[in-house]
Parts: sequence; C-alpha cells; structure tokens
Amino acid sequence: MSGTSRESLVRGGPFKVRPGSCFLRAAALGTAVLVLLAAPALRGQADPAWGALADSAEFLHEGAAARAHVGVLAVSLESGDTLLAHQPDRRFIPASNHKLFVTGAFLEEFGPNARGTTRLDARGKVERKHGGRETKLKGDLVLRGSGCPDVVQLLRPGSRGLLDSLAYLLHDAGLVRFEGTVTVDGTLFAAEPYGVGWAIDDLPWSYGAAVNAVLANGNAATLVASSGPKGVSLALEPPEVPLAIEGRVAAADSGVAPVLSIARDPGSHVLRVSGRLPRGLTLRKQVAVPDPDSAAGLMLVGAMKRAGIEVRAKVAVARMPLGDDPLPDLRRPEGGSGSPRADFGSVGSKSFVPILRLATPPASEFVSMVDAYSLNVESEALLRLLDPAPLGKTVASALHRLNAILSDAGVDTLEVSAVDGSGLSPLNLASPRAFVQWLVHLAQSPVGKVFQAALGSPGNVGTLERRFQGLSPSADVRAKTGTLTNVSALSGYASTADGDRVAFSILSNGNRASVAPARSWEEAIVGLIARYRKGAAEEPPVPRMIPR
Repeated sequence: MSGTSRESLVRGGPFKVRPGSCFLRAAALGTAVLVLLAAPALRGQADPAWGALADSAEFLHEGAAARAHVGVLAVSLESGDTLLAHQPDRRFIPASNHKLFVTGAFLEEFGPNARGTTRLDARGKVERKHGGRETKLKGDLVLRGSGCPDVVQLLRPGSRGLLDSLAYLLHDAGLVRFEGTVTVDGTLFAAEPYGVGWAIDDLPWSYGAAVNAVLANGNAATLVASSGPKGVSLALEPPEVPLAIEGRVAAADSGVAPVLSIARDPGSHVLRVSGRLPRGLTLRKQVAVPDPDSAAGLMLVGAMKRAGIEVRAKVAVARMPLGDDPLPDLRRPEGGSGSPRADFGSVGSKSFVPILRLATPPASEFVSMVDAYSLNVESEALLRLLDPAPLGKTVASALHRLNAILSDAGVDTLEVSAVDGSGLSPLNLASPRAFVQWLVHLAQSPVGKVFQAALGSPGNVGTLERRFQGLSPSADVRAKTGTLTNVSALSGYASTADGDRVAFSILSNGNRASVAPARSWEEAIVGLIARYRKGAAEEPPVPRMIPR
C-alpha cells in the first residue's frame, strides 16, 4: 500500500475565535503547557518491554521509537513462551497488516483450492459459415465476474489478463463478428465501491481503486508519459478506459529530476496531470479506473477488437440479475480443469445461456499475490465474498462474518475494529496480541502451511523483496508489511536459531517525518528473533500472552 499525505480527519475547518473567548483560549494554552511539561514523565510511565528478548530491545524506549506509539508481541509456536512484548494489547492503526485477517479468513472459509469462475452468457441470432469455423453473433453478451482477483499476469508474467483471455477464447472458437450490447452484471456486490474512511487523494491511484466483481487488472490502467524531441506525450493503456487526460507535462533537460503529479476529483473521468520529464525518459503510473463495471465492458470490447473480432457494440451495466443461472460456489467451480472453450451451440434469442467459463487460479495462488503485493481492491473483494448472500454482498455482512471467524479462532475481537478489507482506512484498529492470536491459530489450522507460503518473503516478489537483506535464510521470514502516512507495521512468522517458529506483530503509529526508523526497528526485532537460542542465558519466567 502506498503511503500518501492525508488531510486531517477533523471536519469543519479551522477553529474560529468568538468574542469573549480569550479566557477559554488562555485556559487551553495553560493546559497544553502542563501537558508538555508532563510529557517526559508520561513517557517514563509507558509500559516497559518484557520477555526473553527485552534486554536486547531497549531501542523501543529510545529515540524515534520512544516518540512513537509502538506495540510488539512475539510468541513461540512451540512452547507458547513470550519472547518479546511491549504494549501488546493496545490498539493501533494496522495499515495493510489488516489484510492478514481477510486473506486468512478467506482461506479458512473456502479452502486453498477454491476458484472463482468468470462467465460470458449470450443470447441472440447466431450465423455460422465455412462449416461452422466462423461465427457471427447479433444480440447480447453478459460478463459476470466472480469477485476473485485477476492476478494471472502477476503469477505468470507474459500471460493475458482476464479480459484479453476472454476475447482470445471467443476468437479461437470462431467468433469473427459481434453486433449488439455488452452488459456487465454488477449484482454480485452491493454498490459500495470505496471503503469507509478512505482519503479523497487516494482515489486517483490504483491502490485506491473502486471495487467490483470483475477486477480486471485490479480496476487500474497505466498512464504512460514519454518525453521526446517534440515534447511529452501522455497516453493510457488500454486506450479504451473511460478517462480523459487534461494538463501538460513539460520536457526538461537530462539530469533534471522527473516530477509527475496526478489528480482526479471524486466522480470525475478527467485525470489532471502536470510536472516535468527529462527528454528520453518514459514513466508509467498505475491509475484507478472510474466506474469499473462500465469500464470493464469497454475494455472487453477493446480486447475483442484487438483479438481480431469485428465489433459494433454498446456497453451497459445491469443492477438486476439478467438470468436464473447463478455463478458456481467457490468451493465447486466450473471450468476448473481442461482448456476452456467458447460454445455458441445453445445460443438462442429467448434467454441467456453460458457460452464461456474461465476459472481463476486456486485461492492459494491468488491470495499469495494479494498478500505479497499488498493488493487493496482485490483484498476488498475477498472481504465481500465472506458475505454468504448469493448477490448484493455487503461490507457490513462480510465484516460480521469476519468477526465471527476471528472470534471462533480465539482472537479477542474487542481488540479489533475493522471497517474495510484492505487496511487503507485509518479507522481500522487492531492490537499486536490480536494479530498474534490469529497467526497462532492459522499455524495450527489445516490451511496454515498454505497461509504461511502465501506471505511475502525477503528476496521474492512483493513488498519484502528488498528488506532483510542481511538476515540468514534460516530465519525463513514470512510476513505482511503495512504502510500509511506515519504508520508502519510488520506481522508474520520467523524462525529462531534453534528452529523454533515464532509468530510476531510489530505495529507503530505516530512516526515522525518518515517510517524509515520504524522499518529499522522492525528488522532489528526480527533479527533478534532469528538469533535467539533458548537457554543461552538465564531468563526469568514470563507469562504467556497466548493461551495454548
């Protein structure tokens, strides 16, 4: 998740002084001075770290860590012993660590082999030529998304994305011409495109994209800025996304730092772009696509044209079900084996029939991409899929189900307050203890090995690729990062020098200026875990934070 500047959450603008309020202002100033004078004493009263590693973690009480709000818990999966604890039951903004609750719950609810099925339905008049090798369809196509992430290109670079795959399969089955309407079925999820508390300035970027059930390329497009002899050209890929570009980027001499600023007002389809770009340089930025259902229809039409199909079509979005044939249960997907192929044999003019089914990769694979790359819109969709309703799945019902799953796992849900599925909202709260309780449960769950393997690891793709470079591979770190402005988080698993597996959570809020210091003490704590040997020194007995 990208960290980006945020405006204050306090509404109503600056405080306005009313006549006769000078006394109130003086009293408030006096109170502020007393608080400042008392601050060192208050810091001294903060809970000290404890556990076998506490003496080596004195940095938690010094420098940047002492000025921030930090919570840590590290617990042995083998013995249940607490290796390190510092304010473990306090609640923090967890940023993308919140995804651990969602992806773990999804695996427990549906299993690692679950697959979604994207489907194309059709009705109309079919004309066949050349012994059935060429097909023309005049009528309607309906695109029905599964709500599962479109991550095949991340898993297998060079592969086609979802909509290009559908277009290729239509052409491969002989479709040479389509005339009619492409309708995107928008009924799987309720119309709740954004999370509670998301910042307006996040919405133009791919990490703040609106949620729908198709999730083509994460509901994002690529803004390409290329600086050449004649100036800077701006283009979008794919070109049919419903966005217009407004503004100008100046060409600059080589050696000048590039600057590319992007903004889009809520509800607007206009990207405002400005900045400068050295000649000979090309920059690519991922931007969110507005109205993702209608955008998916336009992008499917474009993909069909690129596949060689002649298309004369308009795009529509359905907010009521168009047929009686539901999508398959994620636990029993259609089209999960064999090579998918479009079939126009049953198409008629009266009712819609399925002509093409395309299964997603299994949950074990798409969850791994969501966690490793910290994909927001995809995690939002996974949350919504927890709602057991067949259609119109809501965030409220999904969060209710998530809370029940966490409670059944032994997590103290009074220490968790969830409002979205990605952690992009600063209104989410959770304690290190809640995360460790969840991690301990998952380690003992039938999906535990799959869940750990799905997490990011140093040197591999994702947000941990360039971290922990000096750490021994024997530590086998599997973890999830989290970053917002002034917020950093890292939770997951690591192994001690004895080979004991440890579940840990490190959350910090209120980091000043940069989260770089927070990342340094995250790596220091994981390093302490990796070097720890039980019995290397006399350690006082410590209480267990997680019941066995």
